[in-house]
Amino acid sequence: MTAFGNNPLAPALATFRNYNRHKLRRDFVAGLTVSVVELPQAIAYALIAGVPPEYGLYTSVIQGILGALLSSSEHLTSGPTNTQSLLIAAAVTRVAGGMGEDVGGAVYLQLVFTLTLLKGLIQLAFWGGRFANLVQFISRSVILGVSTGAGVLILSGQLAYFLGVPKADANRLWGVPSDLVRIWPNLSDTNPYAVGIGVGTIALILVARLISRFFPGALLAVVISATLVAVLGWEERMQVVGAIPVHLPQFTLPTLDLDAWSQLLPGALALAMLGSIESIAIAKTIAGRSGEQVSPNQEVFTQGLKNTLSSFFQCIPGSASFTRSALDYDAGAETRVAAILNGCFVAAMFFLLADYARFIPYATLAGILFVVAWGLLERSYFTRVYRANRSDAVVFAATFLSTILLPLQYAVFIGIFLNIAFVLRVSSRLHIAQMVQTEGGGFMERPIYDRAGEQKVIFVQLEGELYFAVADQLREQLTAIRRSSVRVAILRLKQIHSIDATILHVLEDFAKEMRQRNGHVILCGLRDETLKPIQAYGLEQIISKENLFMTGPGLFDGAKLALQRARVLVGTSIDASRFKADDEGDLTYEI
Repeated sequence: MTAFGNNPLAPALATFRNYNRHKLRRDFVAGLTVSVVELPQAIAYALIAGVPPEYGLYTSVIQGILGALLSSSEHLTSGPTNTQSLLIAAAVTRVAGGMGEDVGGAVYLQLVFTLTLLKGLIQLAFWGGRFANLVQFISRSVILGVSTGAGVLILSGQLAYFLGVPKADANRLWGVPSDLVRIWPNLSDTNPYAVGIGVGTIALILVARLISRFFPGALLAVVISATLVAVLGWEERMQVVGAIPVHLPQFTLPTLDLDAWSQLLPGALALAMLGSIESIAIAKTIAGRSGEQVSPNQEVFTQGLKNTLSSFFQCIPGSASFTRSALDYDAGAETRVAAILNGCFVAAMFFLLADYARFIPYATLAGILFVVAWGLLERSYFTRVYRANRSDAVVFAATFLSTILLPLQYAVFIGIFLNIAFVLRVSSRLHIAQMVQTEGGGFMERPIYDRAGEQKVIFVQLEGELYFAVADQLREQLTAIRRSSVRVAILRLKQIHSIDATILHVLEDFAKEMRQRNGHVILCGLRDETLKPIQAYGLEQIISKENLFMTGPGLFDGAKLALQRARVLVGTSIDASRFKADDEGDLTYEI
């Protein structure tokens, strides 16, 4: 079930219900604008993934249209992306190499399509388990660490095509070192024609951007370089794309080799996680500008279903593209129809221009990817985040270094693991303070001390998430209270967000131990979400119902009632105003 009910087409139906000619005109222009950017990108990203160009184009068309129909965003554009293509190559090359198969061969392609299926199924599992909200635990540092590392990987990976030199055989290194070692022996064979084409491509794209961000510099570079190759007969002087078969994608079944599935699974998981994070982040970013409402779960469902279905039609794993989605919005798109038309335009250009694509130099595609890679480099982020938060800086640096030095799928997991480790480290700190009543009747917080002094009543506030990671710290603090002369311990739980069974067990032990020495425990500031687990665990019977106080409409209403209850339990006439803090901040009662 999606966020829009049982009908996954509900977002599209809502769009078409109020569609009109004015929207169509704007969507037509936006779709055409994005398509002239997407066409060369699809070919270039196919090159990164190690597959022939037509498979990048199939992915642009099929996943682009499916994604537009299902997305909760009116502007999200899907298809092949740089980070996804890098992950494809990293995951499949290792498996294919173990089988003795070459990159780009029939077995390699079948593994790629199987990877698309696995990624889609994992994302559908994410959607079914409502895991979309877990992406909030993946910080910007992880995403930028991967994308910045991906930019460096693209630069090193395309350097051989840019220089026009062959790559040596694969080695035992990974990432950037592997790329550099493979081209180092052949640097003396640098092809000036390839370098000239590559430099000219970069210059043309940069000049086009100065004119307008809508000016199709990349497509123009492809057309001009292919024309030069065809007219001047440079086909023998540099590597070119070659003939692209012009036919519809064929129905293809994935490999049923379970050993291959198990080897592809880590890569598929990394693709699924990174693709989900990217798609949700892009949808939310665009929504921040457009004002529309997007659903994270719907986006994960969309990505999962489109990858699953498209895997049977020779598509590579794809995701949402920030560049093309932002361009779709900036070009004036009104609805998702722009992305659907974009897919149609890419298909039309593919069939009309495929015969001329054989003249496209790889150096041109390398030049395009150099510009893309440069845009991925967050050159100032590390310095800024290092000054602001060292933990984020460590996550970014570790993710970046892992991306350029290790297999890419491992880098994704390393970044996420470090991110979660830092989250757990912060959340596992127990926030506990002693509440001291002021002369005006209000309360102020003081740090709690291990010793409780000679006080008869102690009033403690707990804050944050009360779960198993803070159980030992809580037990230590409560043990210090139990060993003191305190007869009544008031625990205020208004500022806690959740409480688990481990914490309830700690509170149960504390209540039993206090009762054995004729002491009492009072819980105040309770809300329904904290009272229910206390009752379900049976803690209410141990503490007694009279010692549980719900939060009231006024500030510290529950706390004041708890103090009145403490007066009864201590067995003397207690005036709340006589609670005072000593020199060390302990709350004492003047008898």
